[in-house]
Amino acid sequence: MPEEKFWKITEFAQKISKDMQDKLNDSKGVHYNTVDKWFKNLESKGIHYVNRVAGEKVYDELDLKIGHIIFERRRANWSLDAIFEALPNILELRPMNHEGSSDESQVMTESQMFAQLKKDFGSEMVKFRESILQEAERLVEEKTQVIKNQLPEPENKEQKRKAKRDDFVTNMRLSMQLDKEAAEAWSKQPESVRMKKAGWFRKEEDLLAREQFIRDYKIANMSRIVREAYDDDNNK
Repeated sequence: MPEEKFWKITEFAQKISKDMQDKLNDSKGVHYNTVDKWFKNLESKGIHYVNRVAGEKVYDELDLKIGHIIFERRRANWSLDAIFEALPNILELRPMNHEGSSDESQVMTESQMFAQLKKDFGSEMVKFRESILQEAERLVEEKTQVIKNQLPEPENKEQKRKAKRDDFVTNMRLSMQLDKEAAEAWSKQPESVRMKKAGWFRKEEDLLAREQFIRDYKIANMSRIVREAYDDDNNK
């Protein structure tokens, strides 16, 4: 059995307007003040009674059917008196509450009303919670992607080993080239620099001076030879 729905006057008038706009395929509606007058007249004439919750009118599905009928017949230029006279022949209306039965009726209606409000409120909370979770998941995903984009590409172990081998070979080649250049530069130094006395009548190469010369040469020319090697690689 579907759960009965309830409306307050503003929402009730909007519901009537929307239902009739959909049915009649036009944009005409009805103001809640007009709807309120319809049902006040019904009550004043003893034709139909609107339920109350804590003293406030609460409209239900039966009231909605009545609202539809009044709206359509007013569109067809029926007078309100004629509509009110016809209503008991169309629907089983709700009579005026009598002493002794009103409290029970109001308690039952209030209980149903709170059940509906609880259901609607709970549904909105679930939707709100789901929307927050979805937004949080989206933000986490975006932040994670930003961090991933900022990280360097994972280095392949084989590529890393190859890079180390290439660096070692390059360093050895440059060191040997500098040794060769330094030896040639040393050989071009004057004899007074390269040789030292080894006795009264003999001279020999000054190995300590040679070693120091080569060391100084390599230090002085390391930047140059590295730059030349880099330029050669880029020009290949």
